[in-house]
Amino acid sequence: MTAIFPFGYYLDVSLILVLGAIALPISRKMSVVEIPILVFLGIIIGPMLHLISPNFSVYLFSSFAGVGIGMMGLVIILYSESHNMNLKVLRSEFYRIASLDTLGVIITAVVAGLVFTVLTGAPIIVGFLFGAIVSPTDPVTLIPLFRRVKVSEDISEILVGESLFNDPVGIILVSVGIALLAPQSSYVSLFSAMNRVITFYPSIVAYFLIQVAVPSIVGIAIGFSVIYLDKKIKFENYLTAMLLGLVIFEFTVFESLSITPFPAIIATGAIVGNFSDKNIFWSREQNFQESLSFLSAAIIFILIGSSFTLSEIVSYILLGIALTILIVFLVRPLAVFPSLMIADARKPKMKSYYKIAAFISLVGPRGVVPVVLSTLPYVVGEEYNIPVLVTWGPLISVSALFVVLFSIVLQTLYTPIIRNIFLPDSGNGSEK
Repeated sequence: MTAIFPFGYYLDVSLILVLGAIALPISRKMSVVEIPILVFLGIIIGPMLHLISPNFSVYLFSSFAGVGIGMMGLVIILYSESHNMNLKVLRSEFYRIASLDTLGVIITAVVAGLVFTVLTGAPIIVGFLFGAIVSPTDPVTLIPLFRRVKVSEDISEILVGESLFNDPVGIILVSVGIALLAPQSSYVSLFSAMNRVITFYPSIVAYFLIQVAVPSIVGIAIGFSVIYLDKKIKFENYLTAMLLGLVIFEFTVFESLSITPFPAIIATGAIVGNFSDKNIFWSREQNFQESLSFLSAAIIFILIGSSFTLSEIVSYILLGIALTILIVFLVRPLAVFPSLMIADARKPKMKSYYKIAAFISLVGPRGVVPVVLSTLPYVVGEEYNIPVLVTWGPLISVSALFVVLFSIVLQTLYTPIIRNIFLPDSGNGSEK
């Protein structure tokens, strides 16, 4: 055991946990959101002071226990925060969220891919793969951000709902890119098998339905089953452990089947949060999950900051800044405005409509899923001897990491400013 996880690594983990706990009171004193502080603490203890090895940070984030703390932390955060989803508001904003999560993600992948190709000279398909990797927005950033930066519930539900549900679409687009470059890869075995049976474009639609519908149905069934069983046999203090175990079970089963587990986890959390009887044991369960969610987010952002090396920062910082600026201020608006206009085609446009759309278009930080997916091209290229992936994989990975870092820091810092510009009365009522 010590050969795989030496004693010194436990000191690194303890340092990350302590820094995560320190960041919140620091952010309160400075009256800013804690996310940039967590990221900068990671940079300080990683590439600046070398207290934590970047290789160890990457290992913890992406590979620890086979899946990585980043992915397991995302599971906990998604489950915890889906407790708070307002299904009534979610239903009223369904078409906007669905449009952002389909058309918006596709536009993002294509345009961001073209930007990457123009800036780096990469082949078009490699650019598309990069665009697909950075296309999902990040609930891990948005959820704590909207606790500190108040906006009306419908706007926050659109942005958080988009970020909760666009991961499967981004993963599907990455699968398509990998399937085109390395169809023999085990990562896309399900998609490749469907492609052989029903051809390429129908297989994309069928793959999307499997990735979204199947886990959603299972998650809903598990949520209602837990509520029903609790009424019959009273789990009481054991409710927390059982639900956490079920969520990890959902994650494990669907990952083993090459199906994204996130819709199942979100569905279970939403059902439990909206339909349980809210007795003291359910309240304890929710409070525990919220604390675990904050801890997970703190670890994730510190690990993102400490994953860089000084040589990467020196070599790629200008490319990272250029990609981030173009994705935030060009690609994101180009994806959001058409998506919202199509979703609202039959609705009258109120005076504040375009201000709301502008705010939504400028808030969409990248996060955990792009970081996890960014290592995939090089890994697949090495495993299956795909020269184009071996050549461009490292640049895709470091570029995605910079986009995540800069988009998190930039957007968490300027969101309060653009809220005051575009939504001066937000938080006092519903914005339509």
